[in-house]
Amino acid sequence: MFKPVSDSRAYSERIVSQITDAIVKGDLKPGDRMPTERDLAEQFGVSRTVVRDAVKTLSGRGILKVRQGAGIFVATPEDAMPGALSALSSMILVGGPALRDHFEVRKLLETQAAEWAAARAKEHHLERLQQILDEAFGFEDNPDALSERDAKFHAGLAEASGNLVLVRVMLVLLDLLAASRRETLSIPGRARLSLEDHVRILEKVKARDSSGARQAMLDHLESVESSLKELHPELGIGSSA
Repeated sequence: MFKPVSDSRAYSERIVSQITDAIVKGDLKPGDRMPTERDLAEQFGVSRTVVRDAVKTLSGRGILKVRQGAGIFVATPEDAMPGALSALSSMILVGGPALRDHFEVRKLLETQAAEWAAARAKEHHLERLQQILDEAFGFEDNPDALSERDAKFHAGLAEASGNLVLVRVMLVLLDLLAASRRETLSIPGRARLSLEDHVRILEKVKARDSSGARQAMLDHLESVESSLKELHPELGIGSSA
């Protein structure tokens, strides 16, 4: 799964990047067991000490979970926020204020992610985002499959921002909103609107237009929020009250 790292300046950093990328792409999923330190060292072509440093970094950022005597696992949302997460998830599903608050946080974080991505994204990030978007257009009439690619696109932008803490937070937030995302994408015409929004966002990122990427993301999130408000006017989504 992983490729040897060859940059002596930042072996550990590159391992962190590859593992995070595998999670964002879906090659590794929450709860998956990772290879042993020995196996990871062989795959990356480095010492176990370097692998241990990378695992420590990823564990500290909530990406991996080391379970004594059991191994290394991809952290689940519950690992990051035990107990509170399930309660928050229930609130979001049934209450407008929590869902409104969720979108406020997403606007704050994802507009910044888009801005950073435009400034910091590497070529492999851009290629991955384009691949996700190309695949997504093939699932316009499949809300479940499109929802998965929608989440991958947003998580991929977070990774392209170069901030791994932001990646972890986004994975949790996207997981919390999975049900409403599928519901929203089932609204006639909403899937096409979201895909076109993603095209505009990626165009701005590729053009290294940081302010344009930020605005394109804000426009997208406000459009999605508006669709949810129309679908569930009783929740008062988007209201400041």
